[in-house]
Amino acid sequence: MTVHITSLNGMAMNSVAQIAQLMTAKIGSQMGMNEFGIYAYHWKEEPDQARSTRFDGIIASLNPGDTVIIQSPSWIAIEWDQAFIDHISIYPDVKKIIFIHDIVPLMFEVNRYLLPHYIDYYNKADVLIVPSQKMYNFLRDNGLREKPYVVQHFWDHPCQVNYFISPQNNKVINFAGNADKFDFVKNWNNQKVKLQVFSDPEKKVPEQNLEYMGWKNDPILIEDLRRSGGFGLVWSEEPYWSEYMKMNTSYKLSTYLAAGLPVIINSDTPEVETIKRKQLGIIADSLEEARTKVLQVNDDEYKQMCDNVESFAKLIRGGYFTKKALSEAVFKSRYE
Repeated sequence: MTVHITSLNGMAMNSVAQIAQLMTAKIGSQMGMNEFGIYAYHWKEEPDQARSTRFDGIIASLNPGDTVIIQSPSWIAIEWDQAFIDHISIYPDVKKIIFIHDIVPLMFEVNRYLLPHYIDYYNKADVLIVPSQKMYNFLRDNGLREKPYVVQHFWDHPCQVNYFISPQNNKVINFAGNADKFDFVKNWNNQKVKLQVFSDPEKKVPEQNLEYMGWKNDPILIEDLRRSGGFGLVWSEEPYWSEYMKMNTSYKLSTYLAAGLPVIINSDTPEVETIKRKQLGIIADSLEEARTKVLQVNDDEYKQMCDNVESFAKLIRGGYFTKKALSEAVFKSRYE
């Protein structure tokens, strides 16, 4: 049996969706999996025959009895995804695993009407890899049939860190995200705790104690976060997106942990119990509470948090959450 895994190409170089899929496929290839490359394109009126020919090219190395891990979504269209899994199903005894990265109807309110189509798509899988138990429960409540599933828990972030740099307790909060999408960035204005935003434009706003650090590619971002010290923030106050974050696995959460920084999350974050149990950061349900707790952390407490993060981050830097999810899903596809 050969295990195949899809990967996304053709997106912007700073697309987290593409970065996450390529990272997952690379780890899969290290485990002996074969890659099915998918190029993101938009051809709404693509004829069925042309699309079928495209599918044949993507899965040319597929044989009966193989297993296919489909990283979802393809960011082409749910109709494309549906047709792709149906095309794979033509082959006898092929097990289909859908690795859910994002669910478009839950990300954007305007697309909520598509949720039944995504549920129908997931029902065609033999096994699902879901971001969290909360997500699986939500899908079940909305029409997903009971089936074997694996919980991802955390994104991995394979990287090397500069151990000559040790994060310091300098009362800085770091946020790696598009500032234009988050109102709390524009309204920061706190003189005791500085906010550093790793996105464009690159500028300082001294009166708000805010600095835009510019977008950084991964190796530079990891080192800059270590140099910055302080904490890494996972946050949103936009109602629809906030609800989604309660169920989905945050890529930036693992970015901070991989860099060696303690994190700030709220009590609805899927892995909040792990953060508490392993003492990897601060739990706060408002930014004011977060800033207060940051100011209260002394140097010894901060160092202990960093030591805890360093121990836990070995899993993230080594790709072990992905390896576990992929291997467990393959096992379940043939065992359950």
